[in-house]
Amino acid sequence: MKRVTVRDIAVLAGVSASTVSRALNDHPAISPATKKAVRDACQKLNYVPDLTAKGLSGHDTHAIGILVPDISNPYFSALCTAMEGRAAERDYRVILVNTLHDPSYELAAIDQLLSHKVDGMLITACSPDSQKEHGALLGTTPCVYLGGNHGPLCSYVEADNTRGAYEAAQYLRLLGHRDIVFLGGRRSSRVLEQRLDGYRRSMSLNGLPCREITWGGEESGLLQWCDEKALELFRSERVPDAILAYSDMVAVRILDAAEACGLRAPEDFSIVGFDNIAFGRLPQVGLTTVSQRKFKAGQLAVDRLLEKINGANTQTADILRPELMIRSTCRKKEEKE
Repeated sequence: MKRVTVRDIAVLAGVSASTVSRALNDHPAISPATKKAVRDACQKLNYVPDLTAKGLSGHDTHAIGILVPDISNPYFSALCTAMEGRAAERDYRVILVNTLHDPSYELAAIDQLLSHKVDGMLITACSPDSQKEHGALLGTTPCVYLGGNHGPLCSYVEADNTRGAYEAAQYLRLLGHRDIVFLGGRRSSRVLEQRLDGYRRSMSLNGLPCREITWGGEESGLLQWCDEKALELFRSERVPDAILAYSDMVAVRILDAAEACGLRAPEDFSIVGFDNIAFGRLPQVGLTTVSQRKFKAGQLAVDRLLEKINGANTQTADILRPELMIRSTCRKKEEKE
């Protein structure tokens, strides 16, 4: 089937090809009647604008790039769903890249998206160190970061990780737990630093010792390492009263390890996750967790990016208040215990 071109639209609408181009870009010099005639011709011929050609000619492509480290993680897949939905509402398409927690691939992906002439980017960086390399590539391309791995001069949307971890630890203490372990997270992550800060504040406020088990290796080995550490913990002579997991994905691995050792939550210990992924809401799991309000974060990030694309040049910093989602993996510790 022959591809419909701007010239075909021009013939049907009775205008010049340049007028079609200006009408499709909503140029103020084109009358509403002419714009309608062009739109009607596009609809009749099922015309789809060539966004790549628009980018090469210097016009907006109405495309934005999205980079996340692991689309298989339910948190990031939900975040991307929110961003793509909001972009579609504003007549933008998205190009999604999964960077696989690989800093070198992250840089290559940014370069690739720039070659596609995207109007802007939404990035969840692998780490603060990897993010430092972005500026030289991005130049003046509008960009908004999601999560905590960003520099001080960037625009970003993130949850208050410190507050979320603090409130989770305080909730566990309110239930009577004193031996509370923090488990999971990579030490190179700023997000881990924030969550540990909240945990430590709660422990200090209550005069309790910190027990932190965190990973110093690469992201690719994190969950397997969590499996091993959780098994060691449950097989030791000092099984904790409660565990604050770095993420829901880590919490699920901890629950699996506990079952392998003949233990269950909340009967034998309490556990709180972080992220509020859909799996945790299942009745069979009922994971108490901290919500980062990912749908709100994704939508807001798109809004902030489009503001920049449309000419705003101010730095934006949006920190969302997290919410503790109380379900069934925690219980009050009896005095006799």
